[in-house]
Amino acid sequence: MHSTKPDYQIIAAEKKLQQANKIPKDWLISAETHRNSTNVLDVPVTCGILDNVECEITSEYDATALLEKLRSGLWSAEQVTIAFCKRAAIAQQLTNCLTEIFFDEAIERARQLDKERQQNPSGNALRPLHGLPISLKDSFQVAGYDTSTGLACYVNEPAEENSSTAAMLLDLGAVLYCKTNLPQSIMTGDSDNNVFGRTFNPRNELLTAGGSTGGEGALIALRGSVLGVGTDICGSIRIPSLCNGIYGFRPSVGLVPHGGVRDLNVPGTDGIRSTAGPMATSIRDCRLFVKTLMQTGTWRYDSTVVSLPWTNVKAKERLRIAVVENDGIYTPTPPIRRAMKEAATLLEKSKRIEIIPLTLPDVKEHYQNLVSHWAVSGGDHYLEQFARTGEPLVPSLKALGLLDMRGTTLKGFFDLNVRQAEAAKEYLRLFRDNNLDAILMPPAPHTAIPLDTWSTATYTGLWNHLDFPAVVLPVDEVRESDLADDVGNAKFGSEDTRLYSLYTGPKDYKGIPVCVQVVGYRHADEALLNIATMLDAILNGR
Repeated sequence: MHSTKPDYQIIAAEKKLQQANKIPKDWLISAETHRNSTNVLDVPVTCGILDNVECEITSEYDATALLEKLRSGLWSAEQVTIAFCKRAAIAQQLTNCLTEIFFDEAIERARQLDKERQQNPSGNALRPLHGLPISLKDSFQVAGYDTSTGLACYVNEPAEENSSTAAMLLDLGAVLYCKTNLPQSIMTGDSDNNVFGRTFNPRNELLTAGGSTGGEGALIALRGSVLGVGTDICGSIRIPSLCNGIYGFRPSVGLVPHGGVRDLNVPGTDGIRSTAGPMATSIRDCRLFVKTLMQTGTWRYDSTVVSLPWTNVKAKERLRIAVVENDGIYTPTPPIRRAMKEAATLLEKSKRIEIIPLTLPDVKEHYQNLVSHWAVSGGDHYLEQFARTGEPLVPSLKALGLLDMRGTTLKGFFDLNVRQAEAAKEYLRLFRDNNLDAILMPPAPHTAIPLDTWSTATYTGLWNHLDFPAVVLPVDEVRESDLADDVGNAKFGSEDTRLYSLYTGPKDYKGIPVCVQVVGYRHADEALLNIATMLDAILNGR
């Protein structure tokens, strides 16, 4: 039994006030700085809150380069931490991307790390992530702070201990300074809830920032963080990465410690398991994150982890990549089709990539099984948590219809598990029979789209169903030439036509990120990161 709690509106108002009080008055920006613009990407460097050095620290480097600066002693951990706390505070005011804010504690930790640095002037004995600020999705427990996941019933219940990943990052020398917003239920493509409200896309407030790790996506796009950690059960790392034009890696389940992450499904019914992974401003930072954790001994932190070693496997000189144009359910819109075609052409011209076309089998059936896994006990478990404080469903969750689904029997659950195992076997055979190194495909049939209209995740969710690792790479933006075409080009029925019609052309979408998704073999995450690094170098000239 749960004790009676106040109405969610009272809880939310108090929580938002507490949150606002965590931002120093000197870090508040004027509404005049962005009143007439839907794109706020330049506000952090023009609003006057950051000095020149703080602009350089937060604008010019990825996490890998920042670590080099910290190790060399060019900047102190305190300098770097203050810079990112200030920029995160600006990002919060622009997009509402944060939940828990612990800037003061982060700055104090940075000072302690600077003392460590003074005792090791050469930098050789410093911890691997010494002084690096890292942000976390709200669902990761951080001792002393709520893990509300945007639900009023869990507000004012601070965690007693760190999640496995938080504990590991702290031991590695990182600085944790904030947690980021997510949707009610952690299951929709819009990061909106009744406690913290909606996170907005910094490129266009009329379009979604994605979900469920949308707060991280917006924060990293504004460079209030350059390395964050999210979770992914159907695309929750990859969808916000697409919407915000950043890099996001969904590892194989269990590779990154997941203990102490609040999931809202019924315990014991996780036929489809969430996985934790990095979101960043470069592919090498995704690699840095995974490599550092794999080299450290993740088994010390989480009893459920799959503790694979990092083997420094040599990258292959030539790759065989299958290109998937669509998933057979939703037709990619014009900018997605163009970007995929151009990506395939660039890869083929490099002389290092052999491209073959590929059609994915039975995607609709596999996705239906995935959704059935989520709803194995129906919606009552979610609804009960909402009812404790009288929370209504947010629009994106209501539109999804997930909580209206009926649960299944124990035998039905077993059958789902059998079908999932058969699907994974089928797709391993598909990879092997075609001698593939990876698959290249869109992460969605569209870019970021209007608020509360993200209704499917077939392009990402398939790989959660199969537990194959996947990474999103930004490759372009919507151009003036990406004109909307006739909705009759939508190939797969009425729902495909409805979704396709949301793309109205460059007038509404110009400058919105376009990304590709690269998929590899289960538990061959290191190899996939090598492949993604090569593809990123070819596609983005890095």
